[in-house]
Amino acid sequence: MDAFYNNLMRKLLPDFDNRSSSKKYRPTASAVREPSMQDYVERRLTEVHYVAKDYKFCDKFLGVSLAALLLILMPYLHIGVFYLKIWVPDKPPIDKQACTCSCFDTVFRGRYEMPGLVTYKHVYFNSTANTFKIWIMTIMFIILFYESIKYLVSVYRNSRIRKIWFSLYLINLYPHYYSWWSFFSYYNEEFYTFFTHHMFFCVTEIFTTAVVLNLCNYKNELKSWKMMLILAINLVHIIVSGSDQFIAHVLQGRGTNFQNARNIGLMIPDVLHIIIPALEFYRLIVRSEVPFSDLCYKEEVILFILFITIGTLFGRIL
Repeated sequence: MDAFYNNLMRKLLPDFDNRSSSKKYRPTASAVREPSMQDYVERRLTEVHYVAKDYKFCDKFLGVSLAALLLILMPYLHIGVFYLKIWVPDKPPIDKQACTCSCFDTVFRGRYEMPGLVTYKHVYFNSTANTFKIWIMTIMFIILFYESIKYLVSVYRNSRIRKIWFSLYLINLYPHYYSWWSFFSYYNEEFYTFFTHHMFFCVTEIFTTAVVLNLCNYKNELKSWKMMLILAINLVHIIVSGSDQFIAHVLQGRGTNFQNARNIGLMIPDVLHIIIPALEFYRLIVRSEVPFSDLCYKEEVILFILFITIGTLFGRIL
């Protein structure tokens, strides 16, 4: 191929050989100085700067830090403060030297320990299918929580955040944490009486939070169907839980102090998820100066009523 190219160029350019030889051996003068170590360092630092800027290091660092802080604080406040200091402060301390555990399969200890009268450990866990389910569920909750915090940090730094919807996100943290703790207990104790019932609430709460996160960002338009979805889900929650444990425990006074506090703590987010979206929906109608019948499709209203009806029946059956 090179020979063909050279022959072709010789036919087109009679002085091709002279040009190539003179170009090959002619010294080239350059006004550009050779790069120094300082130039190299400056260039690399500039590249690092722009890479870090594109990577949005600050957003990711703040997201990780806030998520880690909240994940650390919530179990501590739950068990280390509320349980240990308020609910059951009278429980006696454990004698670490004398206590033993015969229910520990010691699989994760390998050959270092065998089943039997195992000495004290801060954490015991058996190598069972339920332990694996607890691990999967915990990882899923942590990832979802981290991603939501990372998204909110990005919205706060790069856009405008709707504070009223952000407050709904914060209010719903307790129901999500309570769901994780409940499923942890279900699997840990193999007590599944309320498992499907609670799963219904957990899944619908996740849908609610997903829409709330979307509406936290000013760039995302307020749509009627988004607010109607939040209203429908939380109306179902209030109807199902209100006709179940809330009335029996709180209104009729059959519950313990802990049960009453739990039921009120779960009911308040549902009520606020009715009040705030309804208020925002009304403001949207006023701002747009469009009648409700024109703002919402007829199909949306039908689906809204249908969802509440089916959701209530489904929640009661479970």
